[in-house]
Amino acid sequence: MKRGYGLPEEREIGMLLEKSAQRLLAAQQLLESGFYEDAVGRAYYSMFFAAKAVLLRKGITVKTHRGLISAFGSEFVQQNLMEAEYGKILSIAEELREEVDYSITRKVSREEASALVDDATRFLERMKRIALK
Repeated sequence: MKRGYGLPEEREIGMLLEKSAQRLLAAQQLLESGFYEDAVGRAYYSMFFAAKAVLLRKGITVKTHRGLISAFGSEFVQQNLMEAEYGKILSIAEELREEVDYSITRKVSREEASALVDDATRFLERMKRIALK
């Protein structure tokens, strides 16, 4: 069946997970190079694409960041199909990404960026277990 991008569902899910993994790799490299704010953005987008993949597994497509977070919470966390920590991780990452992208005063420490990259790593691994069933 064709979904949001007009691709077969399995192919689209695979492409979303690949994009997620690429963003995570970029986040890790940016972190190691000292670009902490950019690492935050890439870590968030890794989670964003992984969450899109699991939502697509349920036949759900979203168009906005808030829509994704809301759908993820209602379809997985509130139905006890996913541990609540993953909903929190996604929400916190999106808020931090927005702060560093749009604020000229918000700075991110290495520790803060590293923690988010670690969260993104766990998030992707958890989403793969659902999306690839």
